[in-house]
Amino acid sequence: MTAMRLVTGDVTWPESTAIAADRVISGSPRASTLVLHESGACQLGLWNVTEGEFTTDHAGYVEYIHILGGRGRLVDLDGNVTHLSAGVTVLMDEGWNGRWVVEETISKSYTTVNQ
Repeated sequence: MTAMRLVTGDVTWPESTAIAADRVISGSPRASTLVLHESGACQLGLWNVTEGEFTTDHAGYVEYIHILGGRGRLVDLDGNVTHLSAGVTVLMDEGWNGRWVVEETISKSYTTVNQ
């Protein structure tokens, strides 16, 4: 067994891709995902997204995130706002729907569990 240590500033991110146009509300957000581990129903990794606003739908999975850097908000369909900045941890239940509003490029660590 091994342990993996990553320093966020030293991560070599995979090439970013545009968020799908049908999800974009404003801006031209691009995301990069570095999968660190995948096993069965679980995936763990790092995710980086540039400024913009776009929709998200957690149908079929739960996601736990910890913001490493950047600033923005998660806004659910009822208008409830979760402010995001370094050090904030969020759990989004299966079926969570809403949007990301990214004001300053956000980096997060994440774990998803398929339901």
